[in-house]
Amino acid sequence: MGRVHRLGTNRIDAIALAQRSALAMFSIAATVLPILNINFMGASDDVVLRDIYLLGAAAYLLPMAYLSGLATVFLGGMRSHRRFIDLAGLIIASVAVCRTAYVLVSTRMPQTAIASQVPSNLDQSTTVSLCFGVISILLLVVGGCWQLRKSWRG
Repeated sequence: MGRVHRLGTNRIDAIALAQRSALAMFSIAATVLPILNINFMGASDDVVLRDIYLLGAAAYLLPMAYLSGLATVFLGGMRSHRRFIDLAGLIIASVAVCRTAYVLVSTRMPQTAIASQVPSNLDQSTTVSLCFGVISILLLVVGGCWQLRKSWRG
């Protein structure tokens, strides 16, 4: 256990506070920052996690889960629910990574039914690249795994 401070009758672990604060910030950054950048015939469009292509309105569950995890540091009654909160946050972050990978792979794969009707230079002009939001999602998945492992051991 790290440095423990008292806030009223609650004991607050400074290391757990720092780790859970970082996870909460990563979850907010993953929701706000663009994940993919799609260039199609000179036009550019950023895809964020809350777009319907990825998670839609369910993307806001990600910051809610990790902000609830941050609240477990302060609220003693929620500490018994840390495992469930950490697991829920990790599942949502994993689904976001899977959906991003699916969108990335599906735009790269040629579609045989449409490819016969669309000129071949149109398929080659579409480029999809990763943006800064991917870094926060990957850090969130790694940190979520670490935090879940700690909460199952503790």
